[in-house]
Amino acid sequence: MNKKAVLAKSIGNYKRLGINKETAAWEDGMRSDGGRGTYEWWYFDAKYSDGTKVVVIFYTKNGFDVRGLANPTASLEITFPNGKRILKHISEGKGQKIRASKEQCDVKIARSSIKYSKGNYLIHFIEDDVEYTCIMKPKLPMWRPGTGHWYYGENQEYYFAWIVPQPSADIRATLKVEGEIFELNGNGYHDHNWGNTHMRKLMNHWYWCRANIGPYTIIACDIITEKKYGYTRLPVMMLAKDEIILDDSEEKTVIKRLNTEYHPITQKFIDNNLIFIHQVNNVTNFQIEFKRKYDILAFNMLGISPIKNGIAKALGFNPTYIRCIGDVKLTVEENGEKAVFEEEGLWEQMFFGSNKDAIIDN
Repeated sequence: MNKKAVLAKSIGNYKRLGINKETAAWEDGMRSDGGRGTYEWWYFDAKYSDGTKVVVIFYTKNGFDVRGLANPTASLEITFPNGKRILKHISEGKGQKIRASKEQCDVKIARSSIKYSKGNYLIHFIEDDVEYTCIMKPKLPMWRPGTGHWYYGENQEYYFAWIVPQPSADIRATLKVEGEIFELNGNGYHDHNWGNTHMRKLMNHWYWCRANIGPYTIIACDIITEKKYGYTRLPVMMLAKDEIILDDSEEKTVIKRLNTEYHPITQKFIDNNLIFIHQVNNVTNFQIEFKRKYDILAFNMLGISPIKNGIAKALGFNPTYIRCIGDVKLTVEENGEKAVFEEEGLWEQMFFGSNKDAIIDN
């Protein structure tokens, strides 16, 4: 018998977590104790008008090291329009508790920081000859699906939590690289994750997609649980227009995967076309299609010795990651009229387990 996996949305779930349906700034503060048996990170990405893309992540641990000691780390990834990439990584070392507030997002690692202040987010990352400073001004309210907690197991003993404090934001940034200064303007996104067990024990793989297209902002995910949870599909959908969230009822979403092939680097399947169909009501229908063009990242995440790699893969632990760039097409049908919008988008595939026996019903 498969164990259960569910997005918590009941009144009792809200009461147990001490939250309301409306989000609050403190929910983006530190939510774990940062020690063994936990993980937590704050993720920010930005796409600038000149084509530059920047990703900043602050972790309480060294990435996914759930069982390990506290170890504040942060990373900066820059992709320039010409394809040049810069990766920076900082750490305060094992055993050091992260300097973070529980009242709001306010995290410091070495000389770098992320902070919520007067409705905006301030990001500062500095390491060697690279310095990134930006301010994010929200275009949409904070959001989470339901309580933001997915529970796993008969007694809901394990969970994965997610909140999106900035589904869409205007960003102004200054980037200094080897003495050269870039002034940047664009659009950004920020989310926050935490949990109490390694995600590979809960999820086989996921697609996480977002797009700003015409007047719309879209966040769409296709999460597939691990085998013992029945390869259950846990979709996510948020549709917003201008400054208003229109709908986030994931039960209305149908997902299709097309043009599937095996990726030469990860050796796992990659679906080149993802289609999310969302029927809001009898008169309004959204279809969002993601068409992969190329990858800006694709790698195996084990990063250990060949012998340990072999053991890990034999046990089914073979995490891989792909970050894609491609075309996004949004078709909106409303009151018998159709509108089509197209834009370049960014999405990712995270694959924790084996793909040989993952069963996904389109």
